[in-house]
Amino acid sequence: MAPLAACRSARRTTRKPLAVLVALVACLYAPSFVLPAAPVARPLRHQQPSRGLALRARGGESDSAKLAVGDEVNALYPDDEQWYPGTIEKINDDGTYTVKWEDPEGGPESHDVAEENIKKIVIFSDYKVGEKVEAVFEEDGGWYTADVAKINDDGSFTVKWDDPDGGPEESTVQPKEMKYPPIPVEDLEIGAKYTGTVKTVLDFGAFVDIGAEADGLVHISRISTQRVENIYDEVHEGQEVEVWVSGKQDDGKFGLTMVEGRLDGGGRRAPEDLNPFFDILPSEWQKGVVARTAPFGAFVTVTLESGESADGLVHISKLQDGFVDNVEDVVQVGQEVKVRIEGVDLDAGKMSLSMREQGGFGGGMGGGRPPQNFEAFQVNGPM
Repeated sequence: MAPLAACRSARRTTRKPLAVLVALVACLYAPSFVLPAAPVARPLRHQQPSRGLALRARGGESDSAKLAVGDEVNALYPDDEQWYPGTIEKINDDGTYTVKWEDPEGGPESHDVAEENIKKIVIFSDYKVGEKVEAVFEEDGGWYTADVAKINDDGSFTVKWDDPDGGPEESTVQPKEMKYPPIPVEDLEIGAKYTGTVKTVLDFGAFVDIGAEADGLVHISRISTQRVENIYDEVHEGQEVEVWVSGKQDDGKFGLTMVEGRLDGGGRRAPEDLNPFFDILPSEWQKGVVARTAPFGAFVTVTLESGESADGLVHISKLQDGFVDNVEDVVQVGQEVKVRIEGVDLDAGKMSLSMREQGGFGGGMGGGRPPQNFEAFQVNGPM
């Protein structure tokens, strides 16, 4: 059993004293067998991932909810301008709020924060009997799967653990200590609507948390019905957005769209303005980022030095010299690459790209395959 698993089992088990002792010893001494990691720069504070907050509340954060003493919030920490969880401790006369931080980590325990830099955490509490949830086990603070067994009069819930592991079969938990389990990607339905939180914004798109096992990608072309010149003007980290599942891949990745109906494989797309790319010489290398992949190639968002950007296709045969069996063996979504613009079709709104040197081995549609032997088809002598 891995050290962390041993720790968890030891804390959860209450009727196996010898096993508990052995597991705790393993937990305490296991780190001594791990090679020390290279030193890294430490930020002002360790930023808590907001995923747990949003998922435990299910409703996430609210900018408009009225604040009161005792409210759990996510607030902007003045020293590093990052968002951290805390509790409203006092309402000040000047309109600010004293926020007591959940984990100060040696820094100030509280700060006075302006209202516009505070987001109230909305705690979801509408769980139903029989629903599958994840809840906090009080003895070790870990999250474990359970079924809602009873709704109590005081607003708490009685849950029945899936694997009590020698501990109590049921526990009483508060709504803030509950959340729905992550949605398996295979259970996501194409076209289904979700409310999500923007986790990361990059030049080519935004990754959004909808409560699934992974974050989904909203490509820049699916942010709006209008052409988006600068994605950072449209979305920001922590923003709550409505999205639709646009497509899924076999590797567990999935796409999202903020434009209803703009799905993978034939959905509506905003026309690309390829005029700035038309006169670019095929010998010139351009910077790009892989936006998405397909069995036949990779779509790359190309950005010129003058600032214009558009998507083009690097066919599988143009990814590299030599035969390519799987596109994702060569490139991954989000990877920065250099490409050459080999052709621009203004009427069709398509741009052909290559990651190979001009005149490299294998050209055409052969993907670097050896030339075919056509001797059997040759005609000997005059026709």
